[in-house]
Amino acid sequence: MILLDIREYDHPVPLEMAVNAFKKLSGDEIVHMIHRREPIPLFEIIVKNDGRYLSVMEREDLWHIYFTRSSAVKLEHEHV
Repeated sequence: MILLDIREYDHPVPLEMAVNAFKKLSGDEIVHMIHRREPIPLFEIIVKNDGRYLSVMEREDLWHIYFTRSSAVKLEHEHV
C-alpha cells in the first residue's frame, strides 16, 4: 500500500499528487490517501479511468481515500 498524506497541501497540489499516484499504479497496488476534505473531482477521474475508490470520513477534517486500478482488490479502511 502506498501512503499519500496530503493534508498539508493546498489546492490544486493534492489533486495533482493523487492523479500522478493513480497513473503510476500497477497490478494490485492501492493508494491510501489522507486528506482534510473529500476530493470529489478525484473520484470522477478515477472512475473515468476504470479505477475504484473507497472514501471514509474519520472526522470532518480527516478523510481516508483508497484507490486502485485493480478490480480484484478489496478496498477496506485501515486505522492509522
